[in-house]
Amino acid sequence: NRIVELEIVPHPSLKHPKTIETDYAMKNGVLNVNVRAAVAGYVLRRWNVDCSEDHSLEGPEYHLWLKNRQALYGVENIIIAPGYQATAEIKQNSGTG
Repeated sequence: NRIVELEIVPHPSLKHPKTIETDYAMKNGVLNVNVRAAVAGYVLRRWNVDCSEDHSLEGPEYHLWLKNRQALYGVENIIIAPGYQATAEIKQNSGTG
């Protein structure tokens, strides 16, 4: 029942990030969303949030980027989130690398 706080921001590649800030009612350019860890990957996938470390996903569907990837540590279903790849440190700590 762990709660994960996601810090979602407009995708850095957008030409008009203020539009996204307004659409999502972001405060200071950040949307803080608290979700259960069990559904975090599904939420990020449904919202097409780029979860890559360097905001490298391209395409018109990616209006959002996850700013605080470290919050996903230990979330089992995070592999389904767009662009997410575990870093070497996380892989070592989980015993998969």
